[in-house]
Amino acid sequence: MVPESVAERVAELRQKIDHHNYRYYVLDDPEISDQEFDVLFRELAALEAEHPELDDPNSPTRRVGGEPASGFTPYEHALRLYSLDNAMDLDAWYAFHERVAKGVGRADVAYWADPKMDGLALEVIYENGRYVRAATRGDGLVGEDVTANMRTVMNLPLSLHGDDVPELLEVRGEVVMANRDFAALNARQEEKGEKVFANPRNAAAGTIRQLDPKVAASRPLRFMAYGVGRVEWPGRASDWATQQALMEGLRDLGFAIPPDVKLCASAKAVADYFQQLGAIRATLPFEIDGMVAKVNDREMQEALGYTARAPRWALALKFPAHQTRTRLNAIRVQVGRTGVLTPVAELEPVELAGVVVSNATLHNKGYIAERDLRVGDTVLIQRAGDVIPQVLSADLEQRPENAEPFVFPMVCPVCESPAVEDGERVVCTNPACPAKTVQRLIHFVSKAGMDMEGVGKQWVRKLAEDGVLNSAADLFTLKKTDLLKYGGMGDKSAENFLKAIEKAKAEAPLWRLVAGLGIRHIGEQAARTLAARFKNLDELFGATLDDLTGLDGIGDVMAESVLDFRVDAANREMIDRFRELGVWPEGGAPAEEPSDELPLAGKVFIFTGTLPISRDEAWAMVEARGGIPVKSISKKVDYVVAGEKAGSKIAKAEKLGLEVIDFDAFKALLEGKTAKRQKSLLDF
Repeated sequence: MVPESVAERVAELRQKIDHHNYRYYVLDDPEISDQEFDVLFRELAALEAEHPELDDPNSPTRRVGGEPASGFTPYEHALRLYSLDNAMDLDAWYAFHERVAKGVGRADVAYWADPKMDGLALEVIYENGRYVRAATRGDGLVGEDVTANMRTVMNLPLSLHGDDVPELLEVRGEVVMANRDFAALNARQEEKGEKVFANPRNAAAGTIRQLDPKVAASRPLRFMAYGVGRVEWPGRASDWATQQALMEGLRDLGFAIPPDVKLCASAKAVADYFQQLGAIRATLPFEIDGMVAKVNDREMQEALGYTARAPRWALALKFPAHQTRTRLNAIRVQVGRTGVLTPVAELEPVELAGVVVSNATLHNKGYIAERDLRVGDTVLIQRAGDVIPQVLSADLEQRPENAEPFVFPMVCPVCESPAVEDGERVVCTNPACPAKTVQRLIHFVSKAGMDMEGVGKQWVRKLAEDGVLNSAADLFTLKKTDLLKYGGMGDKSAENFLKAIEKAKAEAPLWRLVAGLGIRHIGEQAARTLAARFKNLDELFGATLDDLTGLDGIGDVMAESVLDFRVDAANREMIDRFRELGVWPEGGAPAEEPSDELPLAGKVFIFTGTLPISRDEAWAMVEARGGIPVKSISKKVDYVVAGEKAGSKIAKAEKLGLEVIDFDAFKALLEGKTAKRQKSLLDF
């Protein structure tokens, strides 16, 4: 029996520690020193250890993390977490406001403005004022249960503040990491020789998805609330009639809300504030990539409702990508697994949006020629989506006098075999090019292929470069002696390496083997479709063009790639060896059906003109989202994507009555929006 005085002291300590955590992590206004806080914390920990019957999962001492989980379980959200439509300029914002005004029948609409925190979207759930669950946004309908990890986030209240609290409260928000904390974390990671993170968002997302809550507890995360799902008050309706009242109510209950929130009385006030935020963006303590404007009146929100993917009463105004200038020191050409020669810009290292950028893709030969990029140029670069570095243009006024036009090599930089132009691509003609072999083998063992966890790509590279591995089939003949002759590969590591290969041989389904072959344009979804139709590789590579194109999701581009793959003698030999070695999984079972949920499921695309990306990249994007890329125009085509200098296909498309869209509309489709939505952000 726990003495009453002890139970009361434990309750008092928990209340005090929660209060001081709130003062420190939410208000940034501590009342006591760190040493005084530590005394309280140690006393509580000692009392809980002495009286385990007083255990409480929401005790402040539990924030240090519990036992590692074996995996995350799915969690189905009671109310969907919607995405947001985007505006890339103020014209789009005013068009949105006109739609809202028309929808509510009045022009004087006030908006609540939140900085758009760049983090991981989550929902946290409270019952009778106590934290019970947290789940990632996922696809908006189903996320992952991360309750244990979120308990370690120091500014998240484990018990709601005040006496008047909802019986049920679902709070939506972002898990973020402050810029200074991100820099310190990366410094520690680098010092320990561990992975450094690309940006604060990746660090936050990666931390929350750690299976060990102790890892999450060791990293400085914050939760910023921006909205709610279900709210049930005891015996009454909510008095949060406006977005402002809702946000202030969440703050009163103990939640941190984004800094620099503001009530804007008009659409122009929103536009003015957006520009003000953009001007001070770099000085803010957290990464933001824009501002979210929401109709303030919640009755108006309800009247406006939702589209299939987003609320009609909220819009994300996105900042332009971060840009800066630096020197183009060199252009390096690398060779991929299909033999495509891809140019890479080697840049004078420069900090861009908190990340040091030293390399950027130049896509293809045409990209360099169109922009007349030369070694020695001062170039404008940006991080597309604030993530991927891109070279936009050269500053001709600062071009050195001796800067020469770049001559794209028409020989392979690895094997020195001739290279040929294939559309926008330049391709090495040597089927046995060592670079192709290395990249194909790395792809084969990767998660996109056979998923041989434990078979490191650096070891695969070494074995291929030394001639031990010449095709994927050679992996299944490796012996421990082949591995132990290398320094750094110990007995245990060699065993694990071989066990991973044997496990893949025994357990990998046919679709993984098909995906691992690296057939051009055949990604995971197409591989699943093929494996569901054909019993084994013999049946697959014995199929006709009609057999292949008769399958949902397999267009003529993909079908031709399968046929081209089997023509190569080395590929046929590899398949024969797979059969002899017992690497022969069987398919023909019903395919999983994620394709219906993919944004481009079953839609047929054709591309014409010059695009910002290569044809291969565009086709891969379509296929990865369930669509079908084709080369020949016909009535079966759903969308004709037209770039600059579009050719005769446009005239044919118009004659056939096909829908022609630009690249921006194509990107909108990739994100699950409609092509029309790109032109009018809200479609009431």
